[in-house]
Amino acid sequence: MNNLDFKTVNLLLLISFMAVSFTVYGQSDYGHDRIVGENHISSVSSVLSKMDNITGWALQDNGSWLSSKNRIPLSDENNLAPNNEKENLGQLNVISLELRRVMIGDEQYMALIHKYRDGEYEFPILQEGWKAYNSYEFYVFRGEKLKEIIPDNFKWNTAWGVNLNVYARGTIKDYTEGERLGEDAIKRAVLMIQKGEVISNYNLVMGVAAVKNGEDESFRFRLIKTFKKDYLVSYYTNLETWEININSRFWEVRSNIFYSFIRDAQEYLVDIEEGLVSIEIDSSYQNLYNWGVIRYQMGDYTGAIEYFQKALKINPGTQDFMLYSFKGNAFSKRKMYNDAIADFDKALSLHPNDILDYSNWVRNYFNRGVAKYYLSNMQGACRDWNKALELGFGQAHDYVIEYCE
Repeated sequence: MNNLDFKTVNLLLLISFMAVSFTVYGQSDYGHDRIVGENHISSVSSVLSKMDNITGWALQDNGSWLSSKNRIPLSDENNLAPNNEKENLGQLNVISLELRRVMIGDEQYMALIHKYRDGEYEFPILQEGWKAYNSYEFYVFRGEKLKEIIPDNFKWNTAWGVNLNVYARGTIKDYTEGERLGEDAIKRAVLMIQKGEVISNYNLVMGVAAVKNGEDESFRFRLIKTFKKDYLVSYYTNLETWEININSRFWEVRSNIFYSFIRDAQEYLVDIEEGLVSIEIDSSYQNLYNWGVIRYQMGDYTGAIEYFQKALKINPGTQDFMLYSFKGNAFSKRKMYNDAIADFDKALSLHPNDILDYSNWVRNYFNRGVAKYYLSNMQGACRDWNKALELGFGQAHDYVIEYCE
C-alpha cells in the first residue's frame, strides 16, 4: 500500500470505501474525453464532526448559575420563567455545531456551522403571530486553526482565546434539513470574496476553557462574534478572555465529546508540509495520488479521476490497488459504470501484501457488484456480492438477501 502522508489507514477505514449509494440512476454516457479540469473555486465536504448535546450555562442576577440543554438561559430565569416564544429561545440556543472541510483552490479551510432554533413575530410590537423555524450561521476559516482550539500542550484549568480570522461567513434563515442550500451558500460566500464583490470584516473568536475537577473533565467554550480589528482581536484573545468575556455565559460538554468534535475534523486535513504540495511545485506520482484522494473525499469525482490518471501516466506499473479502487468508486459516483468495473477488475488483480489492507481490497467485489447492478447485470452483481460475503464483507449480506434470493 502506498504511504500517504495524512494518516492514510485511519482515513481509508473511515471514509474511503463507503459503498456506492444504492439509488438507481441512469448510466452516464460521458467518456474519458469528457473529463474536464479541476474546479478551483471551492468544494464543500459532508459533515466531518458534530455536537448536538451541549449544556448552556448562564450567571443569574442573584449570583447563582442556571443550566439548560442546548440553550443558554436568560439572566433572570431563576426568578422569571420565559413568558413568550422568543424568550423560550434563551440568550442563545443550539441544535447542533458541525464542521465541514472547504477546499478553496489548493487551500484547506473549515466551515463551522451553528444550527439553532429561530423565529419571528408577524406583529412584533404585540408579540403575536409567532412563526418558528430553524436557521444557521457558518464561518469559514483556515483548517490549521483547529490546532489552536485544542493545543497539544494545553493544561487543565486554564483558558485561552482563538482568533479564527474568518474568511467568509453567512446566515441562512428558515432552512429545511437536507437541502443543499447550506453547501451552495458556503460556495457562494467564498466566491463573492474571491471575486472581490464582498469585503468581509466579520470575525469569530472562540473562547475555550479546559476544566478538570477530580475525575471529571470538560471543556467550556463560547463563540464570540466580532470584527477584524486588531484591538478587538487582542481584547478577546488575551489571557483574561475567560474572566472578562465568557464567564457570565458559556457552553459546556464533556472532554471526550469536544475532543472528538475537533480531532475528528482534523483527521481530514492533510499535512501540507509532509504530503500535499501544489502540483505546480510537485508533479510526482505520490503528490498527484494524494490530490486524487483529497478530491475524492471532497466529492469532486471528476477532479479525483483526473489526478489519478495523471498519477498513472507517471507510474503506470503501480501495484497499489487502492488507486484503482478510488478511481473505480469515482467513476461509479459519476455513473460511468463500465469504467468503474474496469478499475475494480484491475484493483482485484493486485492482491494486497499487508493483511491490514485486505478488508479494503475485498470491498472491490462489493462495489463492482453495485456497478453491475446499475448496468442491469443482476447475475454478475449477485456473484460479486456473494464473493464479498464469502471473503468476510458482512455488509454484502443484506444485498444478497434483498436482490439475489
